[in-house]
Amino acid sequence: MTRKLSLTIIALGFLGTAAWADGMVQPAAAPCCEAPFAGAYIGAAVGFARHRVEVTNETGGNAPATGQTFPDDDNSVTFGGYVGYNWQRCCSPFVFGVEADFNYLDTSPTGLDVETGIGAGAGATETVSLESSINWFGTLRGRAGYVVHDHVLLYATGGLAYAKIDHTLTANNIGVAQGFPPGLSFSDSHDRTKVGWTVGGGAELLHESNWVLRAEALYVDLGDNAEFWLVDPPGPIVANANDRWDDQFWIARIGIAYKFHSPDCCAAPLK
Repeated sequence: MTRKLSLTIIALGFLGTAAWADGMVQPAAAPCCEAPFAGAYIGAAVGFARHRVEVTNETGGNAPATGQTFPDDDNSVTFGGYVGYNWQRCCSPFVFGVEADFNYLDTSPTGLDVETGIGAGAGATETVSLESSINWFGTLRGRAGYVVHDHVLLYATGGLAYAKIDHTLTANNIGVAQGFPPGLSFSDSHDRTKVGWTVGGGAELLHESNWVLRAEALYVDLGDNAEFWLVDPPGPIVANANDRWDDQFWIARIGIAYKFHSPDCCAAPLK
């Protein structure tokens, strides 16, 4: 009996010691206070752009090429700046934000309509070039992302896009396809700021709390619009031309941004 009592006391002592030791090595977890992507940022980006235009000839009657579409592509370097703000709750992997950018672009794809001369115009060709030039563009977008590993963010983005576009029609040997003699030419241009939409995505790497490296791709669709031309070169020919221009482009770029200090989400949780 005495031996059994001694063993019981020893066993209880071991259990108590283990429980006390376990409590010492596993203190209560500290509250999580990280929202590393939250806050305002400003940055710059550089990349590659490819602009595509499709021009449809809507001139009525029996004019050549009515209803035909003339496409072309052109490439350019693009660069610009961006600013934005992110919202992120403490230790949440979800990040939401808004961003605006403004960028340089230098593209001018040109569709060509070439017609063979007849009658007095035989041996010549009537060439109409349809050029679309973009010098700058900007976007205003929302962003939604997910932190996949430490400080790596994958995100989707989309919103408003706008650009300065210049549409130019140039015609040489006007009317030879209808039998007029060669030698008449005409050129005119219309410029406007077009508004469309953009969608894309990318990845960001947060480095040392304040620097954010980025790789991003965007597709921009500026929609279509009709252009009316009064073709009135020196000589006996006066004609109207109606064309519908459809402009879109995509860009791939890399950027670096400085992110200002994140709010203390423990002291004042983000909402």
